[in-house]
Amino acid sequence: MSASTPASEVSQSHKQDSQDFSNPQLPRHKRVLSVSSPESTENRRKAPKVSRACDHCKAKKARCSGTLPCTRCVQRSLQCVYDAKYTRGRARTPPAGRPQAIEVSYPTGSTNTPLAAASARPSQPAEPRSRLGSPDLDADEIEGQYYEPTSGLNFLHRAHRRLSTQISNVNPHIHSGSERTQPLETAGDKPLHGDIRVTGPVELPATAYDLLTSYFEVCLVTYIMFHRRTVMAWMDTVQRNMRQGLLPTHEISNSKLAVLFTIVAITTLKAKKMNKTPSDSWNEEDILLVTDRYYSMAASLTETEKGLPQLESAQARLIQVLYLLQTFRMNKAWYLLGNTYQIIVALGMHRRSSQNSSRTPSTRDDYIHSQCQRRTLWVAYTIDTYLSVVFGRPRYFRDEDINQDFPDSINDENMSPQGPQALDDGFERDSIMEGVIAHAKLSRIIGTTSRDVYSIFAASKQDRLAAANLARQEIRKWRSGLPAHLSSINPSSLIPGLRRQAMALKLGYCHAVMHANRPFLLDSQSTDPSVKECVEDCLSSAKVALTTLVSMASDRTIVHAYWWSPYVAFCALTITYVWEIQQRSRGRESDDESRKLFALAEKCHANLAQTASADSPSRRYAVILEELRQEARPRRLSAISSTPATETSRSTCDTRSESQGVPLAMQSLSADHPVGFGQAIQPAYEVFQPFQDWQTTDWVDLDASAFGPFQTFDETMSATYAMPRQGVASPI
Repeated sequence: MSASTPASEVSQSHKQDSQDFSNPQLPRHKRVLSVSSPESTENRRKAPKVSRACDHCKAKKARCSGTLPCTRCVQRSLQCVYDAKYTRGRARTPPAGRPQAIEVSYPTGSTNTPLAAASARPSQPAEPRSRLGSPDLDADEIEGQYYEPTSGLNFLHRAHRRLSTQISNVNPHIHSGSERTQPLETAGDKPLHGDIRVTGPVELPATAYDLLTSYFEVCLVTYIMFHRRTVMAWMDTVQRNMRQGLLPTHEISNSKLAVLFTIVAITTLKAKKMNKTPSDSWNEEDILLVTDRYYSMAASLTETEKGLPQLESAQARLIQVLYLLQTFRMNKAWYLLGNTYQIIVALGMHRRSSQNSSRTPSTRDDYIHSQCQRRTLWVAYTIDTYLSVVFGRPRYFRDEDINQDFPDSINDENMSPQGPQALDDGFERDSIMEGVIAHAKLSRIIGTTSRDVYSIFAASKQDRLAAANLARQEIRKWRSGLPAHLSSINPSSLIPGLRRQAMALKLGYCHAVMHANRPFLLDSQSTDPSVKECVEDCLSSAKVALTTLVSMASDRTIVHAYWWSPYVAFCALTITYVWEIQQRSRGRESDDESRKLFALAEKCHANLAQTASADSPSRRYAVILEELRQEARPRRLSAISSTPATETSRSTCDTRSESQGVPLAMQSLSADHPVGFGQAIQPAYEVFQPFQDWQTTDWVDLDASAFGPFQTFDETMSATYAMPRQGVASPI
């Protein structure tokens, strides 16, 4: 349409456009909005058709200029690429885009940041300042996703910055940049104290035999892979060598000696933790100076092992994995578990033995040896399952590759090389192997849940719901099959070994239910009875888990027994806080049960923060949870909509009064938060629904949020938050 077009034709064109938009007979993509001027209509018709969008715009389904770089990527200082697969014929080379000048109003800093790009946009009317409009909640593009100020993942990015600051203040080797100088397998972990290598004779402590006895009586839970008399025989050999002035490895392999050193390290560490009293002033780093030395000796022995792998080669590395997990070296533990997995499958321990086995008859017919192989396989399988959910990563072991039987439910004293044998006294005792078998079966259900419910491939909500329902059925079946001493009997009436197993399986059961049902927590408004049942089971299990964890906090014989209990607490607390946020965002008042659950969560959260060293998983989880808690707690104390100034002032006073009863550990977590703990807020938006766009896989990202690696986050966000905005203090 040219400038000489008669006014009547222009009016007719506008009228036709308006009619087209309101015409329900036309397809939606053919309806058009009325234009504001003939020039805009002309420009729109002359605009070149974009045949291909860049990867960033394609991922966000945003309008793209189709140039290289495109306008949107230039505005956000992103690397514009066209690497995604093109399926609409021959891919055209994007034309070069014109560079855009960005005017920056900051007194200092680089212009190559999303904030700088934002400053070049036309100014908008100022909105009411609130926590939702704070520097922590600016819109950001991170790892290819665009996060608005109300994004449900924004609290994770704030938590990552706080982790980077707080942990590096205590341990300069973590998140301070020096992790780049650490070996790849240990980068981000707390370094070992005195990374010793065996260059000469080494000796076990004089109390080694007593520590070995304590390991089997006090430290074991469901990770039982050794036969007690066999390991005791190894210790006898080493002590005999020491008395005769021989090398410790005389007539004993490196891997067997490594097992003994690691057992000494684990038992020494646990004994110190369990015997600690409030009046003790020792620092955990002091005991690690001793135990890390034993571990380093064990690691040196396995690294210098020669010849073909044996059962003890896998056992030595697997027990080292357990030491690393108990001392918070999570990354190294994951890599070492991968090495253990390779040895296990190389030895064929994942398959049932056949008549055509190439192993020697003496080995094949040794009942103790074959049972220890099964024990080692299923202990590794269980650890692998829990590490996979903690890290949000795939498992090493795949169910379709394993047909090995579970170990027999028989205690060590009833085993001989020829087979099971009854004790002379004739009494039948509960088998401690029942707990090992039950935990392995439960971990198999959890692994299947991770594969089917949390699949990274496109799946409908109904398919995921069907997988969750099947998982819930399997979990109930598993629980009904537990022996009485692991289910119905009060754990306090059991002997210590069985009590530890009963508590472990109780937490494992709660976690399995939460893991299967939590993706449907955000769909609580659904009328589907299956969804409602998922939500009810999820909240019920979270409550049981929190109650159990709070009761465990005062029992030193239990609280240090499970390396993965902080993760279970993390799952239960995130479920509680997300549920609270969801209810408030929908304008629902909390009922008595919800208030009780939230109060229980507050107590468990405080315990998690108080009992954690600065670089432990518990501390990392507590920092992340505090950010999520800040989203849940203030909305219990103020309305969603804007509040008059007088009412806001009164609400703020009430909130501060309530926060006076918060434990110091919780207040310290909030000390560096841009908004005071528990202060009332005035949200800039009428409805706050931070999780409305969450996908099932976002729960996996939440699980993995405490460990990283965070290279993409650091590179993308460091400049964004390092530069203060005009008139606003930097949050760091």
